[in-house]
Amino acid sequence: MPRSPRLRSVAALALACALAFPAAAQVQIGIDDTDPWSGSPNAFPFNVTGGQTSLHVYSAAALRERGVCAGSVLLGVDVAPANTLSGTYSAPQAILQVGHLAVSPPAPSNWPGHLASPVVMHDLTSGPYTFPWVGGAWSPLPGFLNATFVWDGVRDVGIQYSSSAGVTGGFALRNSATQLRHYVAVFNAVAQPPTSNGLFAMKLRMTWVTPGCAAREVYGTGCDAPALSLAADLPVSGGTFTLTVANVQPVLPLAALLFGDAQAPGLDLGPAGAPGCRAWTNANLTSLTVPVVGGSGALALGVPASPGLLGAVFTTQAAGFTAANALGVATSNGLQWTIGY
Repeated sequence: MPRSPRLRSVAALALACALAFPAAAQVQIGIDDTDPWSGSPNAFPFNVTGGQTSLHVYSAAALRERGVCAGSVLLGVDVAPANTLSGTYSAPQAILQVGHLAVSPPAPSNWPGHLASPVVMHDLTSGPYTFPWVGGAWSPLPGFLNATFVWDGVRDVGIQYSSSAGVTGGFALRNSATQLRHYVAVFNAVAQPPTSNGLFAMKLRMTWVTPGCAAREVYGTGCDAPALSLAADLPVSGGTFTLTVANVQPVLPLAALLFGDAQAPGLDLGPAGAPGCRAWTNANLTSLTVPVVGGSGALALGVPASPGLLGAVFTTQAAGFTAANALGVATSNGLQWTIGY
């Protein structure tokens, strides 16, 4: 059956750019985000004066929605010090390991059994665990580059860290508001119940090498409080994903979707008569209209099952009609999406 004109348009723009992008890619994600200044500060685990053991859990859902898929290899982990200064952290003895969670949610007191076949970055025979850190900037944790942890795409991932007393150069750390942490003030804990248990995992920036994972990233902000919003399923090769538009004003029952091959740096549309509105895509590929009912519309797009498309990156922005400015146009945030598995 022939594709609709809309699907043919998207297939054509994808094929036009596909050969410029490799299937494997390196992606950098933030949990909860990539801003090292956001998130509440906490002493655990790098600013305690006695021994400690902590487990930091990162859900499979959080990884998938940020573009990490099965077969991805973890290359690096950075943390976000909340202090304003800098220093060098050093724990005389430490254990650092990463792995898939054996049971999710984890059994709180089963410290040696949290991780299934963990990959060890640092153990009791490795000497002090030492690294420099800078407040308000991403600071890498040593050991991950050579750890070769491969995610299975299904299970939650845990990072477990235990350090002895006598830590020097300690610093507070930004926390995640969505991911789980267990903590107990015991070095090399075995069965002690955690004294802290909740959504306080280390805020991380992770670097992965992915085998062509599908991904999406929302960026920028809309205008007209906001007039539009844009979301999407993951654009998986051979599948279908949906672009959705919401909060369109009832001036006309239509919205436009603008497609490009790169992000635009928030071009100010104020001089054109739309103050507070910005362009977030270079819009150099095509545009499609979407019918709107009750302020919302959706457009399903088919993705060809072509190996040459893996890794192709596109940007989309929605625009609708409004009576709130002289130009008569309101714009949404931007969406960057990557075709993959």
